[in-house]
Amino acid sequence: MHTTTIDYRENERFSLLRNQVEQKRAKKINLRLARNPSPTTTETILGAFVEMYEPHLLPIIHALLKKGYRVDPTSGFCGEFYNCQALNGTFTIDYILANKLTKIGYKTQSDTNSKSIKFWPDSANLDLITQKYQKIVDTLPSRNQPIEPSQSLSAKKFRMTYIPKNLKLKRQRLFEILMFGILKSMAVDIKTRLTKNPIPDEKELKMGVFVEMIEPQVRDAILQLNKKGYTTDASGFMNKANSQIIDGDFIVSKFVIAKLRDEGVRVETNHSGYTRLSFTPSVAKIRNIKDQWLKIVSFLPDKGKSSDPSMTQKAREFRIKYS
Repeated sequence: MHTTTIDYRENERFSLLRNQVEQKRAKKINLRLARNPSPTTTETILGAFVEMYEPHLLPIIHALLKKGYRVDPTSGFCGEFYNCQALNGTFTIDYILANKLTKIGYKTQSDTNSKSIKFWPDSANLDLITQKYQKIVDTLPSRNQPIEPSQSLSAKKFRMTYIPKNLKLKRQRLFEILMFGILKSMAVDIKTRLTKNPIPDEKELKMGVFVEMIEPQVRDAILQLNKKGYTTDASGFMNKANSQIIDGDFIVSKFVIAKLRDEGVRVETNHSGYTRLSFTPSVAKIRNIKDQWLKIVSFLPDKGKSSDPSMTQKAREFRIKYS
């Protein structure tokens, strides 16, 4: 409905302008990758180098970051003839704000993970287009909340590919890459196990999982703990890339707790006697983490009996399904 007000020549001008912008962006990306392929803290949150945004958007990106909004690199030219502009990102748009934007010529759209603010410029002029974007910046209220990292597939891939120079961020990224690789490999192993041998053995029935469902860096430790008589329920990264955890229905003596704490292990036990052992690995390598877990397990005395079955809902459902 918007293209009816713009003639064919104007559509051509929009397409030409968009091509020019894309050429400029491509050059900037190549130059950035050649000179400094390490993302800054802000770029890590965005899940993209700033050069991956259309150049005319950069002042808008920075202005919105200051107000607490993250803009996705999918923003910019859109539409069949590129006569549309879209600002995609994490915008908190309620009915009042949406109505306000509509009154000044903007259209808002929402999907599961992000929102989009669109407009159709009257002419293919970057100065005028930037002015329209600036009106959006002026209209959106400031947010007093930290900006969450983008969780889009492209952002996750970006963080898996480009390692920051900042030591803290670099360490976090290396552990995220390790966790991603482990979970990806496990998915293949689990599929193979279910295809070739979907019948659990006695120890798997007690644990409520196939061994392939236990992360490899903690697998031997879990098997040894159960052999020593300790019931375990969950283990591994548990969605925290820089941590290692074992949860189980067991109690550790004060003497052992003191030894574990000397090794940098955190021990938490609730009133029901449920315990969590956790530590922060120093190196993002499976072998190092595995050795640390085995050392931790060596401090726990053998109970002289086999472990009781895990009674989590997931373990019970496993036994019902595969017994």
